[in-house]
Amino acid sequence: MSNVPLHKNTVLLVTLAIVAALGIVVRFWIQITVIPNVVVLTPGFMFSLLGGILGGAPGGVLVGAVVGLSGALTGTEIPILPMIGNICLGLGSGYAIYISKRDTIKYYVLVILGGGIIGGFIPTMTIFSSLEDSLAVNLAVASIDMIQGFLWAAAALVVEKLIFRPLIGEYIYGSTDVEELPSEEA
Repeated sequence: MSNVPLHKNTVLLVTLAIVAALGIVVRFWIQITVIPNVVVLTPGFMFSLLGGILGGAPGGVLVGAVVGLSGALTGTEIPILPMIGNICLGLGSGYAIYISKRDTIKYYVLVILGGGIIGGFIPTMTIFSSLEDSLAVNLAVASIDMIQGFLWAAAALVVEKLIFRPLIGEYIYGSTDVEELPSEEA
C-alpha cells in the first residue's frame, strides 16, 4: 500500500472529520475521574490515536486538537492538559508510519509506545511537573495516563484493522496493485 497525501485525499479528510466528531462526543460524555482535576480515564484517547494511525502525524494532530478541545471544555482537568495531551496522542501514533511499514511488529510496537509515552506520560509529566506536587505524585499520575495510552493505542490499532481498513482502506491508503481491464479489439 502506498500513502496518498493527506491534502489530496478527500476520503481520508472526511474520515478524520468523522473520527474527530465521534471523539468530541465520547471525550465529553464518557469519563471516569480517578483523581479530581488531575486524571480522567476516557475512551476519548482512542480517537486521537486513531487519527494518527489513519492520517499519520498531520491527521493525529488535527484530530487530537479537536478532541482535546472537547476535553478542555469538560472542566474535569486543568484545560491545557487535554489539549496538549490529545495532540501528543495523535502525534505519538502518527509518527510510526514514517519509520516502519504498516502491519509489522515494529509498527505496532511504535504506535503503542508512542501512544503511551509521547501521548500519555510526557504531556502529563511536563504539565504537572511545574505544580507543587512531589515527584512521586507526578510520576504516579503520568504513569496512569501512560498505561491508558498503551491500552487505547492497542484498541485503536484493532479498530483501524477490523473496521476502517475493510471499508475504506483502499481509498485512504491507496493501492500499489493496479488491475488493467482487458482491452477489446474491434
